[in-house]
Amino acid sequence: MNLNTLIDILTTSSLASLIVTQTIQYIKDNFKINNCFVFVILEFIIGTLFALSFTNLGLVNSLWCGFIVIIGAESLYKIFKGKLGLKSSNNE
Repeated sequence: MNLNTLIDILTTSSLASLIVTQTIQYIKDNFKINNCFVFVILEFIIGTLFALSFTNLGLVNSLWCGFIVIIGAESLYKIFKGKLGLKSSNNE
């Protein structure tokens, strides 16, 4: 098991999760879309593309990063809500 790769995936996923949560809140506020399926797909796509663009992770590890973003985005949002400039939508 390559522990450094795992740490890279988790770190990248944490950063991507913060971006994803802000993007989803923006979509909820401005476009009035509340479809959870759309948000799950969006989380996976943004997480994977973030990992591919800003790290040296390969495709498979970037896909894992996208999957971890799906799992961790909501929990990280709850932890950092009100901190680091994260805003919630008006109906929450």
